[in-house]
Amino acid sequence: MTRLVIFLMTFCSLIFCSAQKQNQEDLSGNETFDKNKILPELIIEQSIKKLEQPISEEDKFDVRMKMADAYLKIKKPDFAKSTEMLFKAKEIAEKLDNPSLMAKIYGSIANQYSFLNFPDKIKPYLDLSKQQVNKLPNGYEKNFLTARLYIEYGNLEADKENFLVAKKHYQKALKFLGNIGSPSKKNIFQFRRAFYNLGVSYAYLKQNDSAEYFLNKALIIRDNENKEFKYFIYNTLAKVYANENQHQRAIDSLEVVLKEDAFKDNRLKADMYKKLIASYKTLNNQEKYIEYSEKLLELEPDVKDNNLKAINTATTIEQKSLLDKISDKEGHNRLLIFGCGFLILIGGISIFFINQKRKKEKLIYQNFILNLEKNEIKETFEPQEIVQPEIEEKEKVAFSIPSSAETMILEKLSKFEESAKFTNSKLTVASLAVMFKTNPTYLSETIKKNKEKNFNNYINDLRINYICKQILERPEFLNYKISYLAEEAGFSSHSSFTTVFKNVTGISPSAFLREADQKLKNIQ
Repeated sequence: MTRLVIFLMTFCSLIFCSAQKQNQEDLSGNETFDKNKILPELIIEQSIKKLEQPISEEDKFDVRMKMADAYLKIKKPDFAKSTEMLFKAKEIAEKLDNPSLMAKIYGSIANQYSFLNFPDKIKPYLDLSKQQVNKLPNGYEKNFLTARLYIEYGNLEADKENFLVAKKHYQKALKFLGNIGSPSKKNIFQFRRAFYNLGVSYAYLKQNDSAEYFLNKALIIRDNENKEFKYFIYNTLAKVYANENQHQRAIDSLEVVLKEDAFKDNRLKADMYKKLIASYKTLNNQEKYIEYSEKLLELEPDVKDNNLKAINTATTIEQKSLLDKISDKEGHNRLLIFGCGFLILIGGISIFFINQKRKKEKLIYQNFILNLEKNEIKETFEPQEIVQPEIEEKEKVAFSIPSSAETMILEKLSKFEESAKFTNSKLTVASLAVMFKTNPTYLSETIKKNKEKNFNNYINDLRINYICKQILERPEFLNYKISYLAEEAGFSSHSSFTTVFKNVTGISPSAFLREADQKLKNIQ
């Protein structure tokens, strides 16, 4: 593995200058253009006509797959239609009982669900695809489909923020692609995806040199069938630049992409807006910060609506397929009535409990906001100590703090609470004591005595109250991911933030965001 990395790094150094030149060509629109390439709208039109003719089931499968891809590449991508085409291709593959076709379509549906942020449906389809791949004889097709599977399994782990595991899956994908040989027109996209996803993993692992290396490898590969993929690569390169505090470089990369007429993907555009908002905030450019915040708010409803339509399409088709299977069995009428009645009952019970839960969360939210506005928040729950734990002495020694020292510490704590310095994730009682020019013991005991909580809980409360105020006062925070909110508040991980947030407020961050969003809509 070490030899491979050394070889790749040497190869990269030889072509780096060429890569940078090609990067600029990508953004200026001078990428090699295939004059014979058919527009996606024309593909759809020709496919509809072809389906009206007497063709084989295998040809119908291919036509449906091309249409699914084309619907994602039209001027205004239609995820619902694309999803519908995939499920129609699935019906054909299952009817033919063809392992190769079933492996392909199950993998494609899993990828579609991943793109639509519907994680519960991804792994079942990947597992179905894997079962079919295992039935294939050794050779090109098995290696190709296995590589694609590992990319999708990697994406599933990446969605869970398990980037170390995701990276291993992508490396396995490259191994199977390597068994095929050099990239060709048929498999070039999977090579590019594997390099890109490796770059994404390294970016989130803050291994910026490796991230930039693999992202540039993905950028170098020419793929005239999927030109829009370069936008995803530049989006992640911007994240790498931001990780290195090269915020102007990140901004330049994103804004050049956003100016391209060919760039139509609103989902990706929304993510780029979020990166621009964060970078302009760091650079204290208030005008641009507000400009992109407003653009994001305008764009989000369209993205959510498109996703929802696609998910509804997939759910409707799957439910229809389930009911069709029930109706084919003996005694289908009774089973159908029983099944529908059971689903209605379960649905009614679920809705009842969800409504009860939401009413309770709304009440907790309202009480919390009321206390927050009065600045009188008191702990109702027992928070876990998520901030770096302090070393407890086995035996506490009684002592008294000089009143002058206690008064000085309380004055500095008051200023500290207004400064938001508590959002520093590396803050400890020792480092704060140094800042206050006192000793940690005096500081810790003053907090316990006057704040009625230990240092960890004191800092956690400040952080949660701070991020709640940001959500309430700045509407753009409603669109941020929870992992971003955690980082903004000073927490080192998504899970620790979620745990502390629920302990302090009584509800989860997602529930708080939902109630805050509803409150904003009611005001408007």
